[in-house]
Amino acid sequence: MSRLPRHRTVSDVMTRHVHVATPLTPFKRLVHLIEENRVSAIPIVDQQGIPIGLVSETDLLLKQMRPGRDSSRGLMHPEKRRRERAKADGVVALDVMTSPVITVGSNTDLQAAARLMQDKNLRRLVVVDEGKRIAGIVSRTDLLKVFLRSDEELLEEIQGELIPAVLMSAAEGLTVEVCWNIATLSGAVDRKSDAAMLTRLTSQLDGVVAVIDELTYSWDDTAAVPAAPVSQDRHFKAI
Repeated sequence: MSRLPRHRTVSDVMTRHVHVATPLTPFKRLVHLIEENRVSAIPIVDQQGIPIGLVSETDLLLKQMRPGRDSSRGLMHPEKRRRERAKADGVVALDVMTSPVITVGSNTDLQAAARLMQDKNLRRLVVVDEGKRIAGIVSRTDLLKVFLRSDEELLEEIQGELIPAVLMSAAEGLTVEVCWNIATLSGAVDRKSDAAMLTRLTSQLDGVVAVIDELTYSWDDTAAVPAAPVSQDRHFKAI
C-alpha cells in the first residue's frame, strides 16, 4: 500500500546558519550583530549551545526610553514598566534578553509551528535539536515558503502519492488539476467517504491553497441505516 505524502517540518524551511550571542555579549555588539546580518533578533545561548533567551530589536530599542516620559503607562502596567526600565538600563545580553525563550523541535510540523506563533503572537521561533541545542531559526516568512511549491509538484504529489494511498480501487476515472496551488478534483469514486477523505487530505497537503471538490460517488456509505423496530409484544418461551 502506498504511503501518504509526508508533511514538511520546521527543519525543511528554517534558517540553519544562526548568529548567536552569550549572556555577557555587550549591548553594542548585539546591535552590530542585528545590523550586519540583517536579522531582527539574536538568540542567546549558554556554554552548551542551549538557548536561554532572545534579544530582539524591540528589546534593544527600550534603550531609547527617557526617564519620566509617559508616566501614565507606569501607573497602568507597573510590572511591565518595571521590566522595560530594567532592560533600558541593561548593558549586556543577560540584562536585555527576553527569557525564557520559546523553542520548537526541528521535527515539528509546519502547522504546529504556525499555530504556536499565532497563539503566542511571535514573529519567530528558535529551533532546537534532540539535545536542546540551537539548530536554527524559523520565521513567519519561512513557514510561508511551502506555498511557493509549483503546481506541477503538487499535481505529481496528488496523483502519484495521495490518490494511490487513499483509494483501494483503481482511480483511472479521476482528474486532478492544479492552478495557483488550488487543486480541482473531479471524476467518480465508489463511496462518499472516499470522496470526503480525498478532498480533506488534499487540502492538508503542504502548499495547497484550496480544493475544489467536483467528485461524484456511486453510493453513500455515510447514511445511517435505520434500526429495525423492536416489538413491544414480545413473548418468551420457557426452556
